[in-house]
Amino acid sequence: MKSGILLLLVLLTGFCISAQGYSGDWDTYVMDVENKPVSVMVDLAFGVSPEAKERPNAIIIRLKLLSVLKNGMPSDKEVKVLNEIEDSLVEKLSGSLQAAYVGRYTASGVRDFYFYSNDTSGYKHHIAEALQKYPAFHWMAKAQPDERKSNYYDVLYPTSEEMERIQNRRVVDELRSKGDIITAPRRVDHFIFFKTEADRKAFAMIVQDSGFVVENAGQEQGVKDRPYSLQISRVDKIDYDNIDKVTLYLWKLALQHFAKYDGWETFVVRGEEK
Repeated sequence: MKSGILLLLVLLTGFCISAQGYSGDWDTYVMDVENKPVSVMVDLAFGVSPEAKERPNAIIIRLKLLSVLKNGMPSDKEVKVLNEIEDSLVEKLSGSLQAAYVGRYTASGVRDFYFYSNDTSGYKHHIAEALQKYPAFHWMAKAQPDERKSNYYDVLYPTSEEMERIQNRRVVDELRSKGDIITAPRRVDHFIFFKTEADRKAFAMIVQDSGFVVENAGQEQGVKDRPYSLQISRVDKIDYDNIDKVTLYLWKLALQHFAKYDGWETFVVRGEEK
């Protein structure tokens, strides 16, 4: 597999265990729900971690924001205190109930904090203690069995499309950290895997009309699900908006052909390099 793809996969899978135990794989994304912004921060690794298996109960805390913008998001002046509240809740619930913090959901003037725990006894008392320094904020909370982690997967976890955007952003950020001029056009390679050779051929014909060049078409030995590989390339910019447009086009087209879009790679462009 190509180095750029390895970079992407490392960024996605290098979360499991730190030297001091579980550390998670945190990220933030924004989406529109009924024409209103929703901000989500989530531990992408929690669902497949040992932490999830050991904690079958969800604890959800809803906090009413005090200073809200017209779009329902917290104002800049309230962000600092919200971060303090978050830290206080995490410290208290992780210490008293060994609860795992998995994310937050902010929309329409409220912020929901999500935890999972094996023990929910006295959880409202512990929450009240964590929030006693912030009496101006009104809150409510509930605890419920959730062995399937539906609150995590259905509320916090990104859709496949949002995950594609997250992956793109991580790779672009990594390239920028290496001094890449992300607005400089350069060759970008993409990799797609198909169930049948006919699907691959149909896909290739379509993308060639969009300016892509077929670099390689092969068959993976010992692979049963999608053994027919396709490598295509095109000269593109890799800033966030452009790479999202390109990859989401290929990702959606791949779905139409029962295929899997498997990521992209490129080289670092610095200064006058092309």
